[in-house]
Amino acid sequence: MKLEAEFNRIEEVAAGFNTHYEVFKYMKGLTQDLGMNAFLFMTLPTVDNVEIGATKIITNWPAEMVDYYDAHSLLIDSPVIRRMLRSTSPFNYDVEAINTNRGEGKKSTVIELFFRYGMEKGAYFPVHDAAGGRGAMSISGPRNFSMIEMAKLLFIATLIYDRLSQLTLNEKHKPIEFTPSELDCLRLTAGGRKGNEIAKLLDLTENAVNNHIGSAIKKLGCTTRTQAVVSALRLNIIRV
Repeated sequence: MKLEAEFNRIEEVAAGFNTHYEVFKYMKGLTQDLGMNAFLFMTLPTVDNVEIGATKIITNWPAEMVDYYDAHSLLIDSPVIRRMLRSTSPFNYDVEAINTNRGEGKKSTVIELFFRYGMEKGAYFPVHDAAGGRGAMSISGPRNFSMIEMAKLLFIATLIYDRLSQLTLNEKHKPIEFTPSELDCLRLTAGGRKGNEIAKLLDLTENAVNNHIGSAIKKLGCTTRTQAVVSALRLNIIRV
């Protein structure tokens, strides 16, 4: 009965999320409570997706880690992605073990990267939404999970991925009003420009640029510039 009550509570919490930021706060707290360091919700990539930045929905992975991951094309031939495309079963991972048969260059690069950010172990939970879209949740840190933890986390992953899909669908049907300056700053950020470069191009102070970007981040329900840019591109708010 205790476990059933806990699952009912999780279901109520997930149903109450109204923004991506609320999901982010919940997942950040859950990750910390588990003694772990990072979480990720992503769509499973198609053949056209070669960057983790294009597949992530919400995450606390450091932006510099995502950039490094994509700069070294680590999504291509990822054994984690291959496994999730073949099976819907959740699994624990160890970054060294799961990359054993990877090419030596990428093998050493990905192992060093995940150790650098304290994400050497954890688990992935393949999920899907009501429309059949496939995705996954991962939680990473210094350890693997027990079978009971895996069952609970799979339940959480299923509920939250479904809720994120609903929120994204609602976003597409609810226009968000942006000022021209906010859109310009978002577009230039997506193009790789830094704050001081944007300020010069738009004839603004760097503080004004930061304010415009901060406002856009809040409107998109995000927490970082990288998340805001990905969300804006996904919703066709900006193009680069």
